[in-house]
Amino acid sequence: MRKFLNTVKTGANAMALRAYAAIHNQRGDFYISDAVRVIIAVVLGALLLAAITLIFNDTVIPGITEAIEDLF
Repeated sequence: MRKFLNTVKTGANAMALRAYAAIHNQRGDFYISDAVRVIIAVVLGALLLAAITLIFNDTVIPGITEAIEDLF
């Protein structure tokens, strides 16, 4: 009986130590912050690309087309 209780006690202590180590583990924090930075960069890049496309389609391309038509 004593051997069984010691085995249970050792197993419980080992499980508690593993749970403590998992809770206090900070190795994954950088992955989350890097993922957030990548998402922000993608969103800002998409907004910048949309703005540049809008500017080119509304102002630059019609101006170039008009200048070319004036040449002929």
